[in-house]
Amino acid sequence: MEDPQSYRVDRGNPWGPQGEPTSSYSRGRTPWEIKETEQDYKMRFDMPGMTKQDVKVWVEEKMLVLKAEKLKKENNGENENNKEVIDDDKEWSAESYGKYGFRIGLPENIQFEKIKAEVKDGVLYVTIPKAPVSSKVLDINVQ
Repeated sequence: MEDPQSYRVDRGNPWGPQGEPTSSYSRGRTPWEIKETEQDYKMRFDMPGMTKQDVKVWVEEKMLVLKAEKLKKENNGENENNKEVIDDDKEWSAESYGKYGFRIGLPENIQFEKIKAEVKDGVLYVTIPKAPVSSKVLDINVQ
């Protein structure tokens, strides 16, 4: 499987030997993860604020395509309840919005029609079952 992005997690010292910053990704958890088991591939994509209505997943030419989008709602003075008061004089929008997109190359040994996707608490989980390996022995007639 091809990784959608290539981040390296480095939980150690983010500074190099001479005190200069290193170029590795040093957040505690990457925004996506892919695990392989004997039966399937499991993927996790962090998509804060997204619900299942915001996320689309499909397979196109042996590529898994993931798209998610939550548009910023226009406030025409109709709903002032979408404001979250932080200080006495400052208001912040309580609505989240954003856009995500991934294209991931899939291997040949999977069951495309049995791919499952689920969104829970702003995280997209995708399970891709592997195709059973046929270890059939075929005798070839030598001529």
